[in-house]
Amino acid sequence: MNKNAAGFIAKSTIKAPDLDHRRKINFNIGKYNAAVPKGQQQFADLPAVREKAKNIKWRAIEQLDTLLEQFEKQITARGAQVIWAENTEQALAAIGHICKAKNCTTVVKSKSMVTEEIHLNHFLETNGIESVETDLGEYIQQLDGEPPYHIVTPAMHK
Repeated sequence: MNKNAAGFIAKSTIKAPDLDHRRKINFNIGKYNAAVPKGQQQFADLPAVREKAKNIKWRAIEQLDTLLEQFEKQITARGAQVIWAENTEQALAAIGHICKAKNCTTVVKSKSMVTEEIHLNHFLETNGIESVETDLGEYIQQLDGEPPYHIVTPAMHK
């Protein structure tokens, strides 16, 4: 069994019987389940819209290399700089270089799963840089020293 699986099993063994945790999750899922049908009402033909969205997503994935280069061209024309990173190490090195060049002491960042995946907050903290989340749920989790609980509602369990 790999480390992630073992960690999941250990944590789930503790959380599964926690009735207060279940109550909070069920409450929030209930709110979500009540909101979804209301949002779906705006579409006259929901299956057709889902199919169209699926096709757009797959076309984008199939053309991702071209679309990313097109994005780079357009955004650099507006004065932005694009930094390409193939892995976590390259991404963190690039961010570290920018922070060092700018003498950063604080970074304000928005909700991003990529920054969670590369453990950016930990990297910044290790380098003496304070990271402040702008998303309230992410900020709550940050203050408690926990990763986001859910991709859309990071503090759902609280």
